[in-house]
Amino acid sequence: MADAKTALAKSLSSSDLDKLDTTYPDLDRAFKVLNAKLTGYNNLWDYYDGNQPLMYTAKRMRDLFADLELSTFVENWCAVVIDAANDRINLASVSVKDATSNGLIEEAWHTKEIGLEASDVHEAALVVGESYLIVWPDEDEKVEVFYNDPRLVHLFYDPANPRKKWYGAKWWVAEDQHMRITLYYDDRLEYYRSSQLAKNVASVKAFLPYSPDETEGGAVATHEYGEVPIFHFRLERRKVKGDLVNAVPLQNGINKLLTDMMVAAEYGAYKQRWVVSQADTSGLKNAPGMMWEIPGGDGVGEGTQVGEFDATDLKNYIQGIDQLSSSMAIITRTPKHYLFQQGGDPSGEALIAMESPLNKRCKDHIDKFIPVWKEVVIFILKVLNVEAKKEDVVITFDKPETILPVTEATIRTAGKAAGLPLKTMLRDEGKDEAWMVQMEKDKKEEQKENATSLAVALATSLRNANQPEEEETE
Repeated sequence: MADAKTALAKSLSSSDLDKLDTTYPDLDRAFKVLNAKLTGYNNLWDYYDGNQPLMYTAKRMRDLFADLELSTFVENWCAVVIDAANDRINLASVSVKDATSNGLIEEAWHTKEIGLEASDVHEAALVVGESYLIVWPDEDEKVEVFYNDPRLVHLFYDPANPRKKWYGAKWWVAEDQHMRITLYYDDRLEYYRSSQLAKNVASVKAFLPYSPDETEGGAVATHEYGEVPIFHFRLERRKVKGDLVNAVPLQNGINKLLTDMMVAAEYGAYKQRWVVSQADTSGLKNAPGMMWEIPGGDGVGEGTQVGEFDATDLKNYIQGIDQLSSSMAIITRTPKHYLFQQGGDPSGEALIAMESPLNKRCKDHIDKFIPVWKEVVIFILKVLNVEAKKEDVVITFDKPETILPVTEATIRTAGKAAGLPLKTMLRDEGKDEAWMVQMEKDKKEEQKENATSLAVALATSLRNANQPEEEETE
């Protein structure tokens, strides 16, 4: 499989990038890099979705089993590797210290459903190693925040400072079947359109500047944000590397063994029989309920013999699949009980220990995501004409590890005894400000109800206490 990182590396190290188009060098660079992404990224998404090819160790085996291409079998553990982590990477809340800024962020977060965008961002980053979010003002002078498939977007960094954005690019096929490319800079956007249908575009020479709103000079739109509005989520800074890179070869082996087992099982369902006879056996058919009539020997030559071949033991395949699944669990840091059944049900504490490598993997990813989400929040506020600093933005993810309720209660009690405020502990658990405000309201209402109930109880008690005296007076 030509994976994404290999395809992209070949593109970046090829002489093509040393011979960029002199008229539009940035556009040419973007076109070549985006084009280099497609094959590798498409393969990774196919493996995650379960559209996996049947791999062979030799060409002659592929030729021998050519008819199996229409009936391959897949045991998709790649989805388990990704989903096991993505289920534990949950952006719980975003808040800003300033009340006004926090209100704007909360409104944008709910109206634009950024939580759903976050789930897509994290999933893509896990599958291919990177994903993108674009923030831009909408027609109502508010803000648009949307996830972008990493196959459609790329962000270039300053060669002298790999932490500084240089420019970004996004391409797509429009409704007229022509290709569009937009280049994003820290002070402007440049728009390009292919002069021919997207399927016929082979190089950057097919693109010309164009105006999206059909105004003169509208091929360039300036802005004053001072930053490229593309935000890059990645699992590693050294190179693009997702969680499936090391899982794909093992997945190929699992699928091959599974398909071989199914073929062996099919042949085993109708055992292969053999006949030694001087009679014509061409009319014998091996099928359920069919009887064979074979003439006896003539007493001179070898007598008639009938037998059958033993079926292949399927346990050999099952053991091989289990071994590869175990290797995948170790290499991808996925708990083994996610991949294959184990004897007995582990205890809660045992589950926590077994899931610790997965939790560490998720924690590493979360640590990479948090700084980028802070940049997103700051830029959203910038679009809304509000300034904010990174230290004022709080990004909270749910803790990836499983915590038993009794353990959680014990932690809170110990923290309270040590002098930690309850709000601080709740915020550390992932509870947002809205949740804690509602908790305070519920607490006050409960205290009010308790006070009312206590007053009623006291009044009733006093009334009952005075009742006998009134009756005696009468």
